[in-house]
Amino acid sequence: MLALMNVESLTLGLVLFGGLWLVFFGISGIRGHWPHAVFLGLLVAAATAVVSAAGRNLRPDPEPAVRGRPIKMPADGYVTSTTCHACHADQYASWHASYHRIMTQVATSDSVVGDFENIEPRLAETLFRRGDDFFVRFHGPDGLSSVPRRIELTTGSHHYQAYWFSIGQGRRLKLVPAVYLLNERQWIPRDAAFLTPPDTSAATLRGEWNANCIKCHTTHGQPRLTDPAASSDDAHLDTHVAEFGISCEACHGPAEDHVRANFNPVRRYRQRSSDEGDFTIVQPERLNHRRAADVCGQCHSVFEFPDDEAILRYIRDGFAYRPGDDLDDSRVIVRPAVNANLPVLKEKLQSDPDFLKERFWPDGMVRVSGREYNGLIESPCYQRGELSCLSCHEMHKHVDDPRSLKEWANDQLKPGMETNQACLQCHKQFAEDIEAHTRHAATSSGSRCYNCHMPHTTYGLLKAIRSHQIDSPSVESSLATGRPNACNLCHLDKTLAWTAGHLTEWYDSPTPQLDRDEETVAASLLWALRGDAGQRALVAWSMGWDVAQEASGTQWLAPFLAELLNDPYDAVRFIAYRSLRMVPGFAEFAFDFMSSPDGRLAARQEVLQTWKGRRDSSDRGGGAEILLDADGLHRQEMIDSLLRDRDMRPVNLAE
Repeated sequence: MLALMNVESLTLGLVLFGGLWLVFFGISGIRGHWPHAVFLGLLVAAATAVVSAAGRNLRPDPEPAVRGRPIKMPADGYVTSTTCHACHADQYASWHASYHRIMTQVATSDSVVGDFENIEPRLAETLFRRGDDFFVRFHGPDGLSSVPRRIELTTGSHHYQAYWFSIGQGRRLKLVPAVYLLNERQWIPRDAAFLTPPDTSAATLRGEWNANCIKCHTTHGQPRLTDPAASSDDAHLDTHVAEFGISCEACHGPAEDHVRANFNPVRRYRQRSSDEGDFTIVQPERLNHRRAADVCGQCHSVFEFPDDEAILRYIRDGFAYRPGDDLDDSRVIVRPAVNANLPVLKEKLQSDPDFLKERFWPDGMVRVSGREYNGLIESPCYQRGELSCLSCHEMHKHVDDPRSLKEWANDQLKPGMETNQACLQCHKQFAEDIEAHTRHAATSSGSRCYNCHMPHTTYGLLKAIRSHQIDSPSVESSLATGRPNACNLCHLDKTLAWTAGHLTEWYDSPTPQLDRDEETVAASLLWALRGDAGQRALVAWSMGWDVAQEASGTQWLAPFLAELLNDPYDAVRFIAYRSLRMVPGFAEFAFDFMSSPDGRLAARQEVLQTWKGRRDSSDRGGGAEILLDADGLHRQEMIDSLLRDRDMRPVNLAE
């Protein structure tokens, strides 16, 4: 294929040559020099021919000869990011540095991050490498025999990477039951990477990538189920994608018409000098705030198909949605407080009774990561204002942004959006005297708008994540739903009664009825010791959050994190261990969160002994709220009492 950049350079060169030729010989000279006129005509014809030839061949080479995995086959107007690169080099560079790009990749020596040097992350499999190829060999009775299976694709880009292998059944893939943590450089069981009940297993997820991951981890993914009548295990999948990863056309729509139109250099340069939009392509920032948010919501949402026909269309051809469309025309966005009684959702709950509780708090606030759109659309700033994802985030780093691409890519926030400017750009009335509203020092974390209105009550990726449903702290909501409130996630050493008193005094919030523990024991400890697994995970993360440690101190945290090292949930133990290493004196503490129950108890005891040994006179005094006695020692009898009341109902969060 003739690259667009080469086309543009050649065309521009021809035009410039013609211009210089005219200057040198003079336009008037053409009249008397017909050979010159003929030459100029041929020059223009050549430029036109180059443009025309390139315009007929827009798509990059597909990979139809590849077997055993989904393949890249651009179609339906998609031409891939390679084509965009030619004219949009700066935007391409920032997208290329983003985590969106590498969300799914073909497994190569450049894309595979995990250690495949004859590793046995679990007894059931061995991971190894042969040259530039990566393999898994199973040993257990998984129906896969001991034949090495080649790793075909990777998913995950920021926190951990998962690996998919061919099962020799069309392009269907299965998941290696271990994932590689990027920061820790460690293999863990796949099930341990999610908040799932003990002794449950997702096995190797036959075909999960083809049917589910493809929805949001690729551009224009098409499962291409060739025989809908076949059973799920026998169905043949000829899966195609326009591009692996989330690329330009995922947000801007198919670009074939745009590229073809802009092969005309006159049109292209006129567009660049005009404020008018180019309507051959979708520019999300030029859409109204609802349609702009829909572009992100196509992936970042909990949704259901409206009917069986829509499901069949999807598994055959992929999604009908294109950027700029109304997202509600192609799917049902799940809003438990608004549309839970729709027939399609009632039918879903009959087949999957836990569907809502695995994704939402009891009041309908989304509680799992990657579903920020569901929170955004329930926010007053969206419903009564102009808030969209693009109010704070950007998909391309501005050329004047001094941050490195790596720093920018972490959350893809616009400059200044990590400060109160994110909210003050609309709520200007608070700018002059922020303390009058927050009741915290202007320079403190308590005066950061998002710490109160977007607290870390969403779970995913082995951590707590900010809620994207903007609301206000409420003890009543905490009591009704179990969701920790912003005040007690920061002030870990304070009770619900303390929070309720301040909210009533400052903002006239209702004063709720509290039981004795809620009046006398720090809310964080109630959630950490007697709460459910979701609450324990959020509090374990908050105990390692530097903002909470600054507000609450750190000298009292170790005994409670020690209890969480013995939690029945793998993910809770992992998060607690990571937070423990953020506590002074425990940075080098070694613990295997997948160790046996006896190993966990031994680690708990070692933490307690280390903590007691590090205490000095300045640590004395303690506090009843944080279950320390007058000598600063933890009150184990109170801890044990709360542990006996622990909520042991299974928690499975479908992030």
